[in-house]
Amino acid sequence: MLMASAATASETIRRRVQEASGSVRRVKTLDRLATWVVTSGGLFIIVAVSFILVFILGETLPLFRAAQGRALGVVQLAPAPEVGKPLLVGIDEYQLYLYELLPDARLVVFKLADGSRAREFPLSGVAGATVVSACRSLTGDYLGAGTADGRVALQQVRFRPRYAEQKLVDLEIEVRDRGLVEIDPGKRPIREVSYAEHEGRKAVAALVSDDEIALYRTSEEGTEQRDTLKTESGEKVTHLRLGRTDSLVAATGRGNLYHWQLTPELALTDIVHASTQTITAVEYAIGGVSVIVGDAKGDLSAWFRVRLKDEDEHLTLVRAHGFPGQGTAIRAIGRSTRDKSFVTAGADGSLVLRHLTSERSVLSFPPTGYAVDLVLITPKSDGILAEQADGRVARYEIRNPHPEVSWRALFGKTWYEGYAKPEYVWQSTGATDDFEPKFSLVPVIFGTIKGTAYALLFAVPLAIMGALYTSQFMHPSLKARVKPTVEIMAALPSVVVGFIAGLWLASRVERELVPVLLMTVLLPAFGTAGILLWGRLPRTFSDRLKPGMEVALILPLLLLGGVVAMKIGPPVESLLFGGDLKLWLKSALDLVYDQRNCVVVGIAMGFAVIPIIFTISEDAFSSVPSHLTAASLALGASRWQTATRVVLPTASPGIFSAVMIGFGRAVGETMIVLMATGNTPVLDWSIFDGMRTLSANIAVEIPEAPHGGTLYRVLFLAAGILFLMTFLVNTIAELIRQRLRERYRAI
Repeated sequence: MLMASAATASETIRRRVQEASGSVRRVKTLDRLATWVVTSGGLFIIVAVSFILVFILGETLPLFRAAQGRALGVVQLAPAPEVGKPLLVGIDEYQLYLYELLPDARLVVFKLADGSRAREFPLSGVAGATVVSACRSLTGDYLGAGTADGRVALQQVRFRPRYAEQKLVDLEIEVRDRGLVEIDPGKRPIREVSYAEHEGRKAVAALVSDDEIALYRTSEEGTEQRDTLKTESGEKVTHLRLGRTDSLVAATGRGNLYHWQLTPELALTDIVHASTQTITAVEYAIGGVSVIVGDAKGDLSAWFRVRLKDEDEHLTLVRAHGFPGQGTAIRAIGRSTRDKSFVTAGADGSLVLRHLTSERSVLSFPPTGYAVDLVLITPKSDGILAEQADGRVARYEIRNPHPEVSWRALFGKTWYEGYAKPEYVWQSTGATDDFEPKFSLVPVIFGTIKGTAYALLFAVPLAIMGALYTSQFMHPSLKARVKPTVEIMAALPSVVVGFIAGLWLASRVERELVPVLLMTVLLPAFGTAGILLWGRLPRTFSDRLKPGMEVALILPLLLLGGVVAMKIGPPVESLLFGGDLKLWLKSALDLVYDQRNCVVVGIAMGFAVIPIIFTISEDAFSSVPSHLTAASLALGASRWQTATRVVLPTASPGIFSAVMIGFGRAVGETMIVLMATGNTPVLDWSIFDGMRTLSANIAVEIPEAPHGGTLYRVLFLAAGILFLMTFLVNTIAELIRQRLRERYRAI
């Protein structure tokens, strides 16, 4: 009997051991599976983030690639009777045809592929006359031909594409007569001519003697006006150019640059010493604002007119840009029709492609040994044509997609047209095609830091102090309701917060600005008063209340503080600020109040950041070992002394992590700053100004950015900077957190 019982017990034990072994195997299998899933998920996240970073780098790096170019050879144009050198050269945007204006008043069109002659057009009204000077407009192919008898023939070349089965097969060429101007009654030869048409107005300037310029203008109604301009002391004019129809510059052999304003009244506005050498080339860049000046030594500069001080009545012509010298006389300047790029041709045949705003010399072609008389950039900015002194045309292919980008343009001060000095400016688009893009990332980086700083200034004290109070003082029953409520706040979509802030809060703060500012002082004061009053309550009364019920006294006092701020706000505004704080800010401090400003952003974005910092901080406070607080209280410390001198330092690693996570949340916030600020990229710490952040800038600009364009890639660079900022801050935060943990590990 005993033997049977022992055998049964042994069998039972064996069965239970086997069952336990099977259970252990299942647990180990599940543990390995969970480990694999967690590890795979972590690796997937790392790989995904790495791919995002690689993609951002791939879209950004082309910004900094050097321009590319190569010589395509020389085109020998079909020989013509000996009539002299061509006076101007032009080309269509498809690079099928090239045209030249010859001294015998013929416009000859050549096929660019083989140099054969395609068509000829005699200039209207000047048949039999000798053309001694000519000019071509940057856009529109308007031509001015100055004759030896004091006349200027105005023409326009038009190219119209012809398609067959949606393929370009040829171009129709037309030369339109734009009029004939007898500009010099004395019938002197036109040594230099410039012709411009803009918004229905015409302007023609002709050099008829060493120091005399004949000027012809028409209004939109067709009214003609003629004037004669002269240089001082008989200075010899070497070149002249019209800036559209409202300005004229003339360069002299002494290196001086004259500027006349043509509208609304004709006036000589500036005479500046632009060079110590004879000025050999002058051109207006696209837009007709900046004047590019080259001299006999090869030096190059750019000038435009600005108001140097706000109180200045008149504009001043200033040297805004300087460029590396070419080492030989500048013979010709060719301008781009798409951006501020231009090419300079030297007397030795060298060519240098430059950009006006960034001051970059982006591409150079070595000397050919043949002087260049005429040079141009093709309409699509993908090639250069150089008319050599021997009559041949040198062709170059260029690829220069991002000439306006440089480290200085992105992160340094740049002198833009219309600005009194070099500044940090972001303005990616304008109303006209000749707009000068401004891609400085400094204002949006500054705006990101500014918005984050004000949001954290609002959120960090409230979140950390609220978490400390909730963890150490609040009654558990009340804490069970408060903490989930705050955590639910984090689930509120930021677009909703931004919508409320932009449409309701901004206008409310504007109306009650002084009360809002008073609340920043009165609410802490009334809250502190509540704590002091609680400490002075009779012991017999306070002992009947549950621990952590101080909030029952503090909350009414906070509400009272808000009411007091609203009531005394108008009298304070009348007493201290003359009844209008916004007007006082402008008159006394020169600060402009924007309705959507940093006060609104600080409150709205702080509202979004508070739940994150509060939750993590409260967990950190609650994780402080209870024996530390018990020991502190046993030694006679008060609850507040224990909280601030024991709990707060011990939980500092967790608090620091909470602040850094909140920082990351604020840095990457898009919708709140997009809707609650004016999105103005300004460099100003004023809380009454708006700003534009990196994330908001990307959201605003990316829908309008052409794929692969400069703006598109600069926005990816901004995304990379945002990524790098967050990565660096989190890395530094982790290092500091580890040090704090080591410091308090022994406690």
